[in-house]
Amino acid sequence: MGFWKRLTEFLFIHRFTDQTKFSHTYSPVQDLSLVDAFDAESIDGACNSPTNRRCWSNGFDIHTDYEEVIPEGKVRKPGENFTYVWRATQYGTSWYHNADGLAGALKINGPTSMDYDVDLGPVLITDNFHKTTFSQVQLEYLGRPPAPDSMLMNGNGRYYCCPSLDKNCKGDSKLTSFHFEPNKTYKMSLVNTAASTHTTFWIDYHDFWVVATDFVPIVPYKTDMINIAIGQRYDIIVNATAVKGKNSRNVNFWMHARDCQNGGARSNLGIIRYDANSKSIPWTPPPKEDNICYGCQDEPSEKLKPIVQRNITQHNDDYIKNSFKVHLVGYPNEFKKDSMMHKWVLANSSFYLDWAEPSLSLVKIASEKGWNNPQFPVGYEPVTLDYANGTWVAFLIEGKFTESIHNSTTKGHRKVYKTQAPVAHPIHVHGHDFVLLDSGNKEFDPKNFTLQLTNPPRRDVVLLPVDGYIIIAFQINNPGVWLMHCHIAFHASGGLALQFIESPRTIGPMFKNSGILPTYSETCANWAAYYTMFNKHNNATQDDSGI
Repeated sequence: MGFWKRLTEFLFIHRFTDQTKFSHTYSPVQDLSLVDAFDAESIDGACNSPTNRRCWSNGFDIHTDYEEVIPEGKVRKPGENFTYVWRATQYGTSWYHNADGLAGALKINGPTSMDYDVDLGPVLITDNFHKTTFSQVQLEYLGRPPAPDSMLMNGNGRYYCCPSLDKNCKGDSKLTSFHFEPNKTYKMSLVNTAASTHTTFWIDYHDFWVVATDFVPIVPYKTDMINIAIGQRYDIIVNATAVKGKNSRNVNFWMHARDCQNGGARSNLGIIRYDANSKSIPWTPPPKEDNICYGCQDEPSEKLKPIVQRNITQHNDDYIKNSFKVHLVGYPNEFKKDSMMHKWVLANSSFYLDWAEPSLSLVKIASEKGWNNPQFPVGYEPVTLDYANGTWVAFLIEGKFTESIHNSTTKGHRKVYKTQAPVAHPIHVHGHDFVLLDSGNKEFDPKNFTLQLTNPPRRDVVLLPVDGYIIIAFQINNPGVWLMHCHIAFHASGGLALQFIESPRTIGPMFKNSGILPTYSETCANWAAYYTMFNKHNNATQDDSGI
């Protein structure tokens, strides 16, 4: 197909049960740009309520580069709506979400780097928890992160009810299915919307071509299996030419999405049907070794070649010399040597925001008072990027390192756990695509590394390997307050985040000239008043990071 079509689509999955599709048609695109403004109003009847606190932080999280919208940090009291206005300068598939079951796909149509016949749209893969996020987050702090009860594909899945104490349990529900016509080609947009599960995806007896990573079209490459970290998106094109072997009479085939850390986990979540009238369950072939032992790593960098090339000629390496180290500290007392509980750290301390005092407000106050630097409370983890517009800044993030930082319990230092958790972290940056300059599955060696500066992979979520490192970079061109965080929901709740204060001297004047101050101030005041009264009557406390 490979054409420009001016259509923006939403696939809403409310608590992964009811699906509704909306579309908005716009004027034709001029040349190869996607610049028309799009208004998206959040409908908060189910989301923004006293029983679903997670929606209060940032509302829906639309993964794109904001240019004409309040950049992060605006909170609303339950019952209020907020309209995001943003420019669709990129195309591809993304998603919005809270962290307790509400999620949906966001698709902006544009050209594809390979022809196809039919676009099947977004395929959302997620883990499903029967209990709420906030009832389980303490398990993460105890070092026993909760396991999902089942996996879902586009809101459908199955759960084994035996044994079950719930007499209303119905595990034999329908599965997501797609109809293939022989010899046609089908585009799917795979999105991992899980809370804590990186998935390995494959379709029995089918190869496919990978044509996009996140919002970036790439040179197509062929594979039969792919890992999708939490928050990542891959567009694939599947040829309806199943190589069926001994099972030649079969007309139905499993679509698999398995926890990449658990080779024995159930994986058959969807069905490809060559006979639209067939209702039979596909035959399950013997698993290949790769199906079981594919591991939890991103696709090799050399395969992810952006169609539109971007070369990095010069970059600032301040944050390679002073890297961000993923580690654990005691909780609630980070000075306690043998704490039974822990929280995560990415920069200097575990991330913690006061929802009544958004970071953007502190930047605004500093601008109004003529201060050189905003005054941030402990836990806000600001990283000021006061560089010239257009500068590329590189960041080293380490998952394994020789313990030499903050290993004293004296005042001013925190305990770094001697055994760092062997976890692959999906690192997501708001406000930017970034380039992946280097990565490794071992401890970073400052004397022995090479940066890929010629057309490196671009995306907005990258997997920090277990016991490894990544070096990413983005260009200073989008003033605002932008999060960088782990996309494992329980790690984000546990403080594995920081925020970039990009071009701080530019934010204040932009804020003032935007005309949004009255609405912004009113919204913040409404939230503060609500929280004060809620806390007064319910003795509520914020025990997670606020993101």
